[in-house]
Amino acid sequence: MQNIKLIGKILFLFFTIYLLIPFFIALKMKIEKPNFKNLNNTEFIILGLILFSFSIINIRLFKPYFKRISKS
Repeated sequence: MQNIKLIGKILFLFFTIYLLIPFFIALKMKIEKPNFKNLNNTEFIILGLILFSFSIINIRLFKPYFKRISKS
């Protein structure tokens, strides 16, 4: 059961990365040419907040795997 949960977490991580890369490319284009993209500012901000929350969820999901073992 642990393996299935880990696979699900990894798939969610890849899904988030898959969405973040085009978002940052579009953000760069939107900064350089503000009227070039069809997506208006409100929808762009909402999409950014959703992706930011996905990133926070991923950090919380993978934090236990990167804990340091204390040497006492």
